[in-house]
Amino acid sequence: MMEALGSAAIGAMTLFGYNRKNFMYDRKMRQEQEFTIAEMRLKQADLWREDVRDITELTERKMDTYLIVNALQLGFTITLMIEGRLEQGTPQWLLWLYLLSLSGAFMFLLLSVWLAMHASVVAQGSSVRMLTQLV
Repeated sequence: MMEALGSAAIGAMTLFGYNRKNFMYDRKMRQEQEFTIAEMRLKQADLWREDVRDITELTERKMDTYLIVNALQLGFTITLMIEGRLEQGTPQWLLWLYLLSLSGAFMFLLLSVWLAMHASVVAQGSSVRMLTQLV
């Protein structure tokens, strides 16, 4: 009877030791898996942030280019208004059309410069908002 009890105790210890080894191995593997998943999520968030930065920098770069070109054209329009006189004897209706077209160009170019600056500021602000609140 004692031998049977001793054998059962040894068998139970062996079984417990075996299960403990499996449990510890599984626990280690699960922890490594969780760390790998966390690293992948961090890399994914970094990629999202990089995408947001790329898109907003593209918008800002475009708006800066538009701003420079339209500011130059606005300067040319102002120069034409001030120094661009038509010859003497030009019909009155042609003078009015000339002034009207220059005024329209001035207004559209001024609006374009204003909206380009506004779009650049909005793109930068949206980038900051997306990077701090959403991603």
